[in-house]
Amino acid sequence: MMTDPRRAALYSSILTTTTSLVFFLTGVMALPVPLYLPLDHRWSFGTVAGEPSLSMDYFGRSLIALGIAGIVTGLVALAAGFWNRHGRTTKPEPGTRALRLGLAYAVTAFVLCASLFAYKLYGREAVLTDLPSDPLP
Repeated sequence: MMTDPRRAALYSSILTTTTSLVFFLTGVMALPVPLYLPLDHRWSFGTVAGEPSLSMDYFGRSLIALGIAGIVTGLVALAAGFWNRHGRTTKPEPGTRALRLGLAYAVTAFVLCASLFAYKLYGREAVLTDLPSDPLP
């Protein structure tokens, strides 16, 4: 399908940038994501603020970010293929400038994501809650 390493690098930059941006947006905005509730041993769909008990949102947030990024990257690849078949006689190769911009966007999005969650998690202390009365197996 894709034999050119430069095209693969460009698509991976698009995938990384979109994944980081969606992950960042789901952290900034109160969007519903799949949540795992470890004390209840069940999954829920909602916002972290809406759950009264301990919840883990990393896996659901990652799943949504990767899914949307995969769809966006697939649409870009389809559009590029359509453009190559119907708009040009030869396939344009991504230039060095496009690859550098793609890498810069991917790194910037990753740094924004990492810094947001470092800020949100810094200084967080565990709050003791009432544990279930049944003993652990």
